Amino acid sequence: MNDSIIINTISKIHFILISVLSFIFILLFAAFILLQNGLYIDDISFQNIKVKKLYIKWDEKITLSANEIAISRDKNDQNSDVEYKRVIQTLKEILPFTNWLKEIEIKKVTINGIEGEVKYIDDQKGYLNLRSNIFTLKSSLLPNSGLLYVTIEELKAFKDAMNINGTLLLKAKQEPDFTALLNIKLDDEINFNLHLHGNTQKLFYELESKEAITNTRKIVDIFNLGPKIKYWVYDAIEMSSLSIESFKGWFEYKDLDKAYLNLHAKATANDLNYTYDQKLAPVSSAKTELEFKNGVLYIRPKEAYSYGFYLDRSWLKIDFAQDEETLTLHLLFNAQANRDIVSLLDRYEIKLPLVQKKGEVETDLTLDVKLRTLDVEAEGSFHAKDSQINYLGLDIDVPSADIYLKNSYVTIENMYAKYRDIASADVCMELDAKESEGKLTLKFDKIAHKESSLALLNKKELLTVYNISPKEDYISIDKSTWKYKGKMINVSAIKVPFHIKELKAHLPVTSILAPELGSALLSGDISFKSGIADLDVDIMKINKKGIELSRPAPAFKMLYENGTINISSKKAISMKVDNKPTTLQDLAFNITKESIKAESIALNYNDTIKSKIGLDYDLLNSKGVLSLKDNAIYDNDFNEMFKTEKSIELYLENRDNSTVIGSKKYAFEYISSKDGWIFDAKSLEKISQYSKLLKKYDLTNGSLKIEKKDDQRNLEFLLQSAYKYKFLATLEKPIENYTAEGKYNLDTKETDITINNSVNVEIKDNIKIDAKNIGINIKEIINYFDQRETAEGLNDKTELHIQTQNCFLYLAENRRIVSDRIDLTYINKTISAELLHNRGHAVFTLTDDKIYLYGDEFGDEFMDKLFALSRFRGGSFEFFINGTLKEFDGMINIKDTTILDYKILNNILAFVNTVPSLITFSLPGYNKSGIAAERTYINFKFKDDIYKMSDIYMKSKEIEITGVGEASIEKNSIDLDLNLKTDLGSSVSKIPLVGYILLGKESVSTTLKVTGKLDDPNVTTQVAKDIAVAPFNIIKRTFMFPFELFKSKDNKEEQR
Repeated sequence: MNDSIIINTISKIHFILISVLSFIFILLFAAFILLQNGLYIDDISFQNIKVKKLYIKWDEKITLSANEIAISRDKNDQNSDVEYKRVIQTLKEILPFTNWLKEIEIKKVTINGIEGEVKYIDDQKGYLNLRSNIFTLKSSLLPNSGLLYVTIEELKAFKDAMNINGTLLLKAKQEPDFTALLNIKLDDEINFNLHLHGNTQKLFYELESKEAITNTRKIVDIFNLGPKIKYWVYDAIEMSSLSIESFKGWFEYKDLDKAYLNLHAKATANDLNYTYDQKLAPVSSAKTELEFKNGVLYIRPKEAYSYGFYLDRSWLKIDFAQDEETLTLHLLFNAQANRDIVSLLDRYEIKLPLVQKKGEVETDLTLDVKLRTLDVEAEGSFHAKDSQINYLGLDIDVPSADIYLKNSYVTIENMYAKYRDIASADVCMELDAKESEGKLTLKFDKIAHKESSLALLNKKELLTVYNISPKEDYISIDKSTWKYKGKMINVSAIKVPFHIKELKAHLPVTSILAPELGSALLSGDISFKSGIADLDVDIMKINKKGIELSRPAPAFKMLYENGTINISSKKAISMKVDNKPTTLQDLAFNITKESIKAESIALNYNDTIKSKIGLDYDLLNSKGVLSLKDNAIYDNDFNEMFKTEKSIELYLENRDNSTVIGSKKYAFEYISSKDGWIFDAKSLEKISQYSKLLKKYDLTNGSLKIEKKDDQRNLEFLLQSAYKYKFLATLEKPIENYTAEGKYNLDTKETDITINNSVNVEIKDNIKIDAKNIGINIKEIINYFDQRETAEGLNDKTELHIQTQNCFLYLAENRRIVSDRIDLTYINKTISAELLHNRGHAVFTLTDDKIYLYGDEFGDEFMDKLFALSRFRGGSFEFFINGTLKEFDGMINIKDTTILDYKILNNILAFVNTVPSLITFSLPGYNKSGIAAERTYINFKFKDDIYKMSDIYMKSKEIEITGVGEASIEKNSIDLDLNLKTDLGSSVSKIPLVGYILLGKESVSTTLKVTGKLDDPNVTTQVAKDIAVAPFNIIKRTFMFPFELFKSKDNKEEQR
């Protein structure tokens, strides 16, 4: 039974296998029959491939054609390593099957922006053409016996800057390889041949150039040598031409960034300038051998120069194979350690403490420089003969010297040095320049300075050891004997702090014994460089007529120079001159029995005069002349009153028990007595150019007198001036001359000022100004503050309060804003003001450039004074402005008034100009009794120096005027449309104007067009041509004359 089951199972399995195999066979047979007859597919796509009009036929070999094949890649899949592996794998998979292909023709191939066409025919010539925005390729294909011959007819790339042609042989097998010979041209300037041989792992290349290359940068761009070396072979090199002897190498596709390690190139650069450091001079040579091998660039210049020196056998190399690129510079030549060479060493933090001026130094120096961190290893030797060096400003002759350098460590041996005819010595030194530690030993056999009569009298060499330390340098000197102007001076052994840069020694306090000069405690400085002895001498007392030390003098300087002894002191010296406290600094003078002569003494006389002076004072007659420089006259509380750097002369004398210092040229005197002092400047014009105080407040003319009494803390002053800014005005014109008198408290800093007996100013923590019965010139106040960036004297916490009684704001001749009272405050950067006149009331605010103004119920007196060339009887005046100082809206409105002299348009718009505004119109008179206007108003908007009037309206019983338009004083232009209307039965028919506008039966109107310049406008109308000329001229004068008033007084004067 089990056997039966097994047999049945085997039978079923056999049937299934036979059935499956039969199906596969039938399917393959059907596919074979189908491909034998050819398969046509209209459109097919899968994954990233789309095919149109595909035809496949199998007749021993495969024939394939398509109208278009489009292949796209995922934009995110752009990894170069992945791409390389994909290309290699594709070649491995496809090339072995080329033997199966008979013919392939694709009329259009698109692969990620590359378009082309391909035709492949077994054992026959085909083609492959490709195009993109980067390159174009035209080539022919010839497959034969597993080989594919590719002839590159033309390959253009880099905007046709590169042209390539040549042949390529591709072996199609499991491990395909290829060989190519290409000719490459760059911009028709560079022509070379490139041999290539590669497989799926590596590419071998060799470049041949028969002609010298004049532009090597194009080669660098093609071969992409990498950013690590690009600068050194691209930017750092300038040459006339490059002859390539050999250029070959290989690289693996997966390690393109390491291709330079397997590059071996030899070349000769002609007329080379090589900048190995951008902060140093280049190396220039007529011919330079270049070799790149194992990642190292060798540069061997021939007949090379740098910094003007022949570099002889010097060379350099740059190693790119290390983790940090390293420059090795071997300087092997005879040179001079001048400033250029010292700067070169300093660039790499090698401090050479001298500069050679004469002779040559045999140099053998090697520098290893890490090009990223600029870490330097330096080692070398320098051998000098018959040279002169500048060391710390001294020109020292060096007959011989050996100098050795190991990084920052410097050793000097076998050196003999001589400084003019002053000193000579044997020298040796050991110095660590980085740590500023070392020792310089000098054995002086001579120290002598004829000009100062100073000489060393020791019988043996004077041993001097200069110890260099980061904390303090010092010199140890053996005891010695000196001779100074024939006088013997004995000095014991001392340890002297020494400043090597200045070549100065500071002597400690030393007891000096000189029989003819006496004894004293002496200390100070000796400068061997300048031959100056600058010593401190303690002198207990000086008696000179008229000069008395207030206390024992501090250390004076006794300066020996050029055979002259000068007495000086850097510290302040207090004394009494004519019993007045006086301080002198930077003292340097010669004293004789007859006079005191000095130059550039910093003088502070009684805290009132400060200057650097030259003095020639006659001690016998108590008179003198002061030559002053950098002069200032001031009081510690009142600050600077006069200052000039120019040299001036002052007279100095005693007058009536007072000390008088004055200048006739500048017309001032300073008088000091026991009761106080007076400064009297009779001409501010002569001194204002030297006074910040006077120029700051424009006090450039007139006179100024300041007085302080000893028993008071007030400064009293009186100023009289024809001041530049005419702040005040009478009814007729601005006031020209001003008198300001007051006082300033030195303790409280409070000031009280009265100006022309009309304005009182009180300055404390805040500022308060009261004015009565005077005009205030608004224009001059604006001009004053326009010349200053900020409100001087005002800060965020300062409050300003101004109150006036029976004052007016002066606008122009015959134009003013009258008031009973004005209250103005400036608090927290906001200006608020209120003006009252009779029943009229106006308010004004200005905050952050935002302006608001409103006023109403002002009567005919207010309007008469405000509007020039007009008179009103009765009525009420209202106005409004809102916006910013550069852009605002406004309205003026006059109700129930009789307009006398018929100047309504002129006067309405003149008011706008006061707040400020732009337009002034006028209307000539119609009759002697005026026009009773029920209402007159203008709405306007100001922006960009243009007033746009949306409504112009005047209504009276006789006539009604409406209009719109715009005008600009800045551009001197006007453009108005006005409509005039009246009734036939009205009394206006008696006015000559009716003869002009009367055309209808019941009522008449006319339209006027006003255009052109403000000062000479054109008026046009639609009235019949035969109307009399005289009435028309009346209309023209009525509407156009007012615009003449738009001109400012200044403009009219300019036109005249």
